[in-house]
Amino acid sequence: MKIPNRPAALLLLLMLCGPLGAEPTEAQKAEWRARREAAGGEAPSEAQRAEWRARREAREASANAEGAKPAASAHEGHGQAAPAAAKSKKAPASAASGMAHDHAGAANRPATGVAVDKAPGKPEDAARASGRPAGMGGMAMRGGGGAVWLSDSPPARGDGAARGGMGGMGGMAMGGERSGPPSKRLWLRAGNDPQKSGFAREDAEAESQTLLVRPQGVLEGEVLPPPADGKKNLAFEMPVQGYYRVYASSRKLQGETLNVSVAKAEIANFSHGGDEEERAKALVAPRILESAPIEIVREKAADEKTFFQLKSGDEQAFVVLQKGLPVQGARVRFVSHEGWSKEAVSDEQGRVSFQIIRDYFPAWDDFKKRFKASYLIIAEANAAEKGVFKDQPYSTVRYQATLAGNYYPSPDDYRSYAWGLGIGLLIVLFCGTAVYLYRRRRLKPFQEVRFDER
Repeated sequence: MKIPNRPAALLLLLMLCGPLGAEPTEAQKAEWRARREAAGGEAPSEAQRAEWRARREAREASANAEGAKPAASAHEGHGQAAPAAAKSKKAPASAASGMAHDHAGAANRPATGVAVDKAPGKPEDAARASGRPAGMGGMAMRGGGGAVWLSDSPPARGDGAARGGMGGMGGMAMGGERSGPPSKRLWLRAGNDPQKSGFAREDAEAESQTLLVRPQGVLEGEVLPPPADGKKNLAFEMPVQGYYRVYASSRKLQGETLNVSVAKAEIANFSHGGDEEERAKALVAPRILESAPIEIVREKAADEKTFFQLKSGDEQAFVVLQKGLPVQGARVRFVSHEGWSKEAVSDEQGRVSFQIIRDYFPAWDDFKKRFKASYLIIAEANAAEKGVFKDQPYSTVRYQATLAGNYYPSPDDYRSYAWGLGIGLLIVLFCGTAVYLYRRRRLKPFQEVRFDER
């Protein structure tokens, strides 16, 4: 066996491995930017890009330098602020939006938000800078390019998309001890797509508060404590039947505009063997929060059943309210499970109506009649209101409310599949019978003929 020349083999290996360290193409950079924006991330600023270029040039210069000392000085001269920026980019989003509604400029109250994530960096530094206690409990959230909303499913790993019917507030995955009451978990997400929205990002400049309104609790709601360390979701128990409502609100000043956002989730908790009197009271109880600066309420039909499920093809109405009063002229957008959207303007009763379109078209042998699709409702309204927020005056207020829910395939969808399968079987049976009868008629019976040649 002939051993190849060692320098030639090394040269061939370097030629093969050379493209691995090549500069990424513009198409690759564009694809990475699109993935980052879809996952809810923010594009780096020009200062960060310049810093990163300087660090790359410094590394290239140090590699070409003759001594180690010039290389080290070049690296230190260009790379002071980049590690801090990298840490801030790697820290995941954490905390919830809040609810402090005094638009006339009341004294700042300590906001108690809900931590959605625990940053691996140093959250204590941001907490000290904002004047809040250390940890994630006092932080507000902001969207990475979209609305902030509450979901009962986290983004999927990888591309930040929640696949395959996850999401919605009606059919939830319950938890808790077997002997105890059921519990519910919610995640705060940011984006305008029910599937591809990622986690909401931390915003230490906003005031936040998260309230839970129980069926038999106080009408003003109770402040939810932050989750335990290492948890990303907000969890609470549901000991009685009724509608549980969570309001994650935040306020932030941008210029002369005060941005007020309210992410709402409504969870129906009913059981077949529960107390009928308790269930009857829960069904007629109010489902609005009069102190909420803005909220969306799903309108119930007069003959709506207790275990109601929204189906594709149904017409569903929603009402936009501000402190219990209808909002006229609010811009409301409906986003389906697959990203289809439609906009409408609320009338004098604050009411809008949307038809739940069908966007579930699997292969006929993969159809699931219990497939759960999620939808998102986003309402926005502007008002010329003056006040003071954190000693800064504002002249306009921009309100935004979100509400998520779920819907299922219409019975007509899977019935049509069954009818099609039945008709197909009948056609096959008819054709087989016709062919059999035709072949039978073509058969000639055997007849023996004898000739007498004598």
